[in-house]
Parts: sequence; structure tokens; C-alpha cells
Amino acid sequence: MSDVAVRSVPFEEAIAFLRDKAPLPTRTWTDLWEGMHARAFVVAGAMRDELLTDFQQTLTRALQDGTTLQQFRKDFEAIVARHGWTGWTGEGSAGGRAWRARVIYDTNLRMAHAAGRWEQIQRTKAARPYLRYSAVMDSRTRPQHRAWHGTILPADHPWWQTHYPPNGWYCRCSVIQLSDRDLERRGWSVSEEAPPSPLIVHDIPGRGLIRVPQGIDPGFASNMGEAAWGNQIADEVMARWKAQGASAWEVLTPGDWRSAGRPELVPVDDVTTSLAEGATTKDAMQRLVERVIGGREATFVMPNGSRVLVDAERFGQHIALDRAPFIPMLPGLLTTPYEVWMTFERHRGTGQVVLRQRVLQVVRLKNRSLVLVVQVRRGVFEAWTFVPTSSESQLQRWRVGELVWGR
Repeated sequence: MSDVAVRSVPFEEAIAFLRDKAPLPTRTWTDLWEGMHARAFVVAGAMRDELLTDFQQTLTRALQDGTTLQQFRKDFEAIVARHGWTGWTGEGSAGGRAWRARVIYDTNLRMAHAAGRWEQIQRTKAARPYLRYSAVMDSRTRPQHRAWHGTILPADHPWWQTHYPPNGWYCRCSVIQLSDRDLERRGWSVSEEAPPSPLIVHDIPGRGLIRVPQGIDPGFASNMGEAAWGNQIADEVMARWKAQGASAWEVLTPGDWRSAGRPELVPVDDVTTSLAEGATTKDAMQRLVERVIGGREATFVMPNGSRVLVDAERFGQHIALDRAPFIPMLPGLLTTPYEVWMTFERHRGTGQVVLRQRVLQVVRLKNRSLVLVVQVRRGVFEAWTFVPTSSESQLQRWRVGELVWGR
């Protein structure tokens, strides 16, 4: 990536995309797949949060300040030395180290730029509804990308779900957003149909057989902007999706309590706190939450080390009033749960991908037992629910994804 390309990147949407990712340890580049990368910052083989945070902050500054690849290579060496990181691919030679630094720099900056552009496209697509695929068209351009050059399709066309660039390692392709007037002025027209996309089978270690459109590197057959920001859809359509609740989300992370080797029956814990009196107004609910958490907001540390921010106003204004008696159980649920699960999930309507943690515990209340589930997104308390233990299917559907902590 040239200096000019880097300096074209630093706009707020791209910076927000990279800054807001959650650092996530991974052993190989296939641990996460396609749209999952919109929500997690990873460097293959980097298993410590401090190391990942250093890389993430350095790359975010590169977007802000226009850091060159040459400077990032120096930063890369300093980070590796500071954290004593060893055993990574490319470590053994100067050429390998330079290659690894370039992969990290190029991939993260290009993805951030593409995601930021998609957010802008979604905001302005009513006035400029078309995208034109633009390849660099030099000797390094892939033949398939050269063939796609000049393709013009509506921004909402399904082709962009898999072919929105970058479409491979070091891919330099981009899109140009166009209005009807732009088309008329340049003498262009919307393509009659999308280019053919025959699927090629790849055997990916850790993933098995993967089918990817010809011309796209495995792992790149997704729209990073769509995964990060989603597609803007009509209000009435979005309302129908919201009415579906949790079923509007597709779980991308494989695994469940069986694959994690967990017992089918969750032990029942005795409640060690007194239940609260009811609340008759949202303001009363907010005051109750404030008393329980010790202020307008509080941060709790879960057993896996993750931090959860609870905002009393947000929580109090959105929770049903009949849940007030259970509020005192919240701190214990966050700090001493039975299990903590992590999942990547994609919205079936917009395509947006989110990273969630779910905290689970079963408690005994008089003559009944309840499953308590807290949902956390980007380190912030998002929602909670109560499920009777008599509903076995309801209980087990929360125990999916990757188990990150279990008692």
C-alpha cells in the first residue's frame, strides 16, 4: 500500500470500524471467518490481550495520521520485542518479518477503508444508488478482477454481498458510487446482470471444504462494510425484523454445551440476596438499579476477565416493571455465573454482524427455578431475560457458541 493510499484512508467511519473491534486471541487466520472480522481485532498467533491492543492502537493511529508501511514495520518490531512475542509465522527471517508486518498493515487498513466507505454509501444511496467496480488495471491486477472492472449494479444488489472489495490479500480494487446524473454524464449504464460467479471449492484447515466465488481469496467472500454497519432497510421492514426478537439473528459461531463437554443439567444456585419491592414507574426502576449497582453506572468484572458496563438509566428505562424484584440478583449473576458464552451473530435482515457474550445461571426462588441470562455487547450490558427451567429447549438455546468460562 503506497503512502498516497494510506493518506486517503483516515476518515471517521474507517477509524471507528478499527477502533471499536474487540481484541480476540486466535491461533490461526481461519479461527474467524469472513464477516466475523468486522467485530473482532485479531492477529493470527497473538494470544495475549495486551499484544493485540498494542497492534490495534498502532493501526488506528496509522489511519488517523497516515503512517506509512515503512514506519509500521518499525512499530511492528517494537511491539514484538516489547511483548516477547515468538512462534509466529515469518519470524525466522528479515523477509518473513517484513512480509508479516505488511500483511497486518495492508489487510487491516484496506478492510477499514472499505467498511467506512460502505457506511457512507448506505447513508447516501437514495441519491447515489449505484456502485461501479474499479480495478487498478495494471500488470498486478488479477484476471478476474480485471474482468469485473466497470461492472455497475445497484448498491443493494446481492452481488456486492460477496464481491465488494477487497476481494483477496493485497487486493487494490475499490468501488465508485454513482447517481443517475453521473451515469448520464460519463456515458455509462447499469449492467444488465451481475458477472457470473462460479464457485470454487477450497480445503481450508480448520474449516473443511469451503465454496468461494472464482477470483476471490478464501476468507474474503463477504462484504466487510455490511458486516460492520448493516444495510439500511425500510422502517416498516426493520420493524418486522425487530418483532422477531432473538430469532432475527443467525448464530455464526459453532459449538454448544455438548461440544464444550458441559453437563446437560445446570446446577441450581440458592439466591443469596433479598428480592426488591416492585417499581411502578420507569424512574423508580432506574433509582432501584442505581441503588443495586452503587451509582448511575458501574463496571463489573466477569470470571473470564471481561468487563461489563451497566448503565442505570438505559437499563432502568428499558426493563419491564414486573422485573423489579429481581434487580438485586444482577451483580451476582455477572460476577459468579455458571457459564459465559461468546457468539458471533448476523442479522438476517441487514447482514450486520455483532459479537455478544451471554452470562448464564440457574437460581432457586421459593418453589420454582429460573434461568437468568444477561446479554453483553461491546462490553456493555445489553439485555437480560428469565427462562423457566421447565422449558429445556429455551435453556439450551442460550448455551451455544464458544464457552469462554464455566464453573
